[in-house]
Amino acid sequence: MDSNERLIRAVQLATRKLVSSGTFDDLMKDVLRICVEAVGAYGGTIYLHEPESARLKFQHVLPEEIRDRLPMKDVPDDYGTVGRAFQTRQTVSRVFPAKPENEWNDFERGTGVAVLSIMATPLLMEDETPLGVVQLINKLDGPFNETDTAVLDTVAAVATMAYENVRLTEESTRASTLLGMGKVSHDIGNLAASLRASLGYGDLAMNGLKQQLETHQPDAKVARFVNALDPLFDDLRDSTDQIVGYSRLISDLAAGRELRPNKKVAPLASTIRRSAEYLESDGRVQHVLLRLDIDEDAPPTLHDELYVFRIVQNLVGNAIKAVHETSLDDGDGVYGEVHVHYCFDGENHVLEVTDTGPGMSKETANRILSGNARSQWDKASGSGWGTKIVLELAATHDAKVSIDSEPGHGATFRVAIPHRDHE
Repeated sequence: MDSNERLIRAVQLATRKLVSSGTFDDLMKDVLRICVEAVGAYGGTIYLHEPESARLKFQHVLPEEIRDRLPMKDVPDDYGTVGRAFQTRQTVSRVFPAKPENEWNDFERGTGVAVLSIMATPLLMEDETPLGVVQLINKLDGPFNETDTAVLDTVAAVATMAYENVRLTEESTRASTLLGMGKVSHDIGNLAASLRASLGYGDLAMNGLKQQLETHQPDAKVARFVNALDPLFDDLRDSTDQIVGYSRLISDLAAGRELRPNKKVAPLASTIRRSAEYLESDGRVQHVLLRLDIDEDAPPTLHDELYVFRIVQNLVGNAIKAVHETSLDDGDGVYGEVHVHYCFDGENHVLEVTDTGPGMSKETANRILSGNARSQWDKASGSGWGTKIVLELAATHDAKVSIDSEPGHGATFRVAIPHRDHE
């Protein structure tokens, strides 16, 4: 097969496979596999660039069995051959002489693979900063050549366009979802406002009824019924106000408007407890035990009650989903636990939601914290806006959101809200 035919076949394969990729993770795997096959390499690694840390973040490696033997995964964006390809925005190729095992580098000792040749290609479109780098090792039939460079450059360009397409498609889907939520929330807000007006009329009617009863000496049973209506009206009023506030929040998010928190100095403990307890029944239905450890003596702090309520709801709801959707159905038993912990550490009000679910990689956690990740559970059908909303709401309180997790060991989502004792 001549070089032109090989180039054409590689581009056809890349275009056919990459256009059909449905998820971000599948796309990264396909890009690496296509590059390895296109130039006939032994294996390779694909990285994505993280501007905030100036690092190339590991995504996948081939052959897959060496993944756990890699001595280092993420690397600085100016490190080694991949760093040079990223910095120069050009394909870099190197050849190494054979050497005895006692002179092998960390990669070779860890994986048991002697590196004889390397080729690294940046994932980029013209005049753009590279999205990442594909690095291949050990061409099977000799050193990498100019044809390999042409093939890899072309496949990388197609892969970059496919990556941008996946990203834009996901953003469009999320935006459409939130826009739909915004329209629905607008209608719900209108209905709630109407209900609040009716409650105002109900208050007037109730006061009139009480005045009449005071002059007619009602029977004790009637008096008890009337008095029982007071807390009912209070609950309805609070719930209606919450619906109006939440519909306004979703409407602002959907329209891209700046959020408008209504902050007051008040205890956080009761809001966190009430929000979590709303989901206890949901947890029971899904065989997930919800445990609460709330510091009731923490000092009051400046916050928007609705925003904190929503943060807790989203984090606890996601944690229940993580435990349930990644557990085998064993009948009526408990699959796992979600632990909600709140305390004051002297500077910050710290909320932690810990689950016994499958955990996640550092790469997945970073994507979640950047606001660009959907749920990592295969059976999940969320839009990805849950954690993004948490990040948006936390930002209005200057709060720091972090994740402690590793695959197979559950996850802890932490929100640290700086203490403010006055407006």
